[in-house]
This record gives sequence, structure tokens and C-alpha cells, in this order.
Amino acid sequence: MIRARLGEIELGDLLRTLEGGRKNAVISISCPKLKGRIHIREGKIAYIQTHPGPHLGEYLVRFDYLTLEQVQELVKYQQQENPGTPLGFLALQQKMVTEGELNDVLHAQILEALATILGQQEGELVAETPPIDASQVLLPGVTDTSAILIEALRRLDEWMRGKVDPGIVLQLAGDPTRHALSPDAWTVLEAIDGVKRARSVALECDLPEEQVYHLLYELKSRGLLMEADVRPQDPLLMVLSDSNLIRRLLLVTLERHRYRVMLPPDLESAKRILEHNRVQGILLEGTDLPDKVRQLRSLPSGRFLPIWLITEQTPRGLWVRNARVNHIHKPFGEEDLLEALSIIKRIL
Repeated sequence: MIRARLGEIELGDLLRTLEGGRKNAVISISCPKLKGRIHIREGKIAYIQTHPGPHLGEYLVRFDYLTLEQVQELVKYQQQENPGTPLGFLALQQKMVTEGELNDVLHAQILEALATILGQQEGELVAETPPIDASQVLLPGVTDTSAILIEALRRLDEWMRGKVDPGIVLQLAGDPTRHALSPDAWTVLEAIDGVKRARSVALECDLPEEQVYHLLYELKSRGLLMEADVRPQDPLLMVLSDSNLIRRLLLVTLERHRYRVMLPPDLESAKRILEHNRVQGILLEGTDLPDKVRQLRSLPSGRFLPIWLITEQTPRGLWVRNARVNHIHKPFGEEDLLEALSIIKRIL
């Protein structure tokens, strides 16, 4: 086992050493604002988890390879029948995606997560042998560690050179056809409409979120984009969920449709958000929902807010009527979600 502070050991050097020895390892990183795990199989990066951060299921939706419902059903099957089996392997096994499609989302998710981890300045790193019951599946087409490390470092260097604020609203200011632009820049430009915030644009593109903020910065610096004269007041929603996947699916779907989303990590954080922000609705998923609703309703700012419970079974009992809660059935689809939230009026 290796334990060290970030800076005492370079993560990139460690990854190259494991690659050279074709080793299996799990690297855990704990930082003030992020936790991550890098799973190494035969020297290759099998997958990376970051919290907060992107989920593979989220990227399957963002690339339009699977629907919201399909990803939720796949995760349910994984939990009940194949715990420990990588989600991507199950999707491939059930012929829900092709090898090429899986490689696309794996590469994007691993690249974003690795670049984010490499950008951390403070924290602790622990590298150890994987547990005996850990999955040894190595998906086909996984990029060599050195290659994706170089790409992640290049992306991180770009992000640090400049990026826009996620809340900014941009509109077209110049003729892009007169400039030599990369395919990624064209992808971002196609999502600009003068009313979406940068975060909504970023989550609409099949690119790492931070990369979109950098591309918007570059396009603005070149005079192709400028701040919009009018900034619509997008409704602010709060999502409190036990599932990282549900949080990310709701974040992506709602932000794409111009809802601002806050993701508190726990109930106490959610209560603080309610005290200091003008939240217009709350979505709850997970355990102890009656108690969470009771505590949120006890706050002056949460007394009359719309609350939706995301559950497989319709909540029943006197408490449901007394607490004035709505229900969104799980697995939920995009149309179901937007229809449920249609009671929140948008101020243009």
C-alpha cells in the first residue's frame, strides 16, 4: 500500500509505473472538495469515480445512447443481479450499446474525471491492491493509461488558461464561418441561443463540462460571443438524493431545460440552502423521505414550496396529504419530469 499527500507523490508518475508493471490497483484520492477512485486493471484505467462528478450512466444519456429510463433500469438490474459488475459491461452484455458507443462514453467520462482529479492541489492519495471480490473485467478498447493521461493534462492546461462563469448567458456576436474553428467549438456554438446559461450549454454538449466553459471563453475572447443583453430568470430547484446517478441525471435533464439546480450532499446542507436561497421547488429521492419532508416543511422557507418525491411506489398515508407532496414515478423519463415541474412558472 502507498499513502501520501498530493505533491509528495505525482499521480501521473504513479499511473505510469502501474502501467509499466501491468499492475492491478485501486487509487483513492480524498480532497477538500472532491473524492475519487481510480481502478487500474493490468496497468490500464478501467474506470474512474469522482464525487461530486460525472457518472457513466449520465454520459450514456448525454450521448443519446440510452434513455433516462433505460439507465435507471440498468442500474437497478446491476444492484439486484450483478453487484460489482461495471455498468458499461452490463450495457454491452445486454446489447444496449455497441463497443464503439461504450468506448465513446468511457473515454469522455474517464477523461473528465481524470483531469478533474489531476487539478486538485490538496489531499491524500492511497494506492492499494484491489479487494478479492472486485470485478476484474477490462472492457474492450480502453485507452492506454499514458495516452489518456497526456490528453487529460492537456485539457487541464487549457481549462486553467481561462473559462467563463457557468451562470453567464452568451449570444452570437460575430460570423463564425470566417474563423478556423475546431469541431468541438462548432458543437458548442450550435447550442448557443442567447437565453441558456453556460452550464445549460455545457450539459447539452457531448463534452466535459469544464472543456465547454473553456471553449466559450475562447470564443468570447475572439469576439464570436458576447454577453446577452437580457438574462432570463431560470427557476431554482434543489435535488436531494441518496443516489449519485439520480442526482446527475436530474442535473443534466433539468439544466438542459433551463432550470438552475443545486445538489446538497445531505439534509443539513439542504436546510442551509433553503435559508439563503430563493428555491422554487425540491425533488427528493432515497430513504427516510417522510422525515426529510417533515424537517424541510418545518422551515419558514420550506413551508409552502412544491416538493416531489421520486419513488418506485406511490407514497401513501395521511402524512402524504398533510405534507402536500407530489410524486414522480421511478424510473422517470424526461417528459414525465418536465410535466411534473410545469407548475413552476418561468419568468422571461
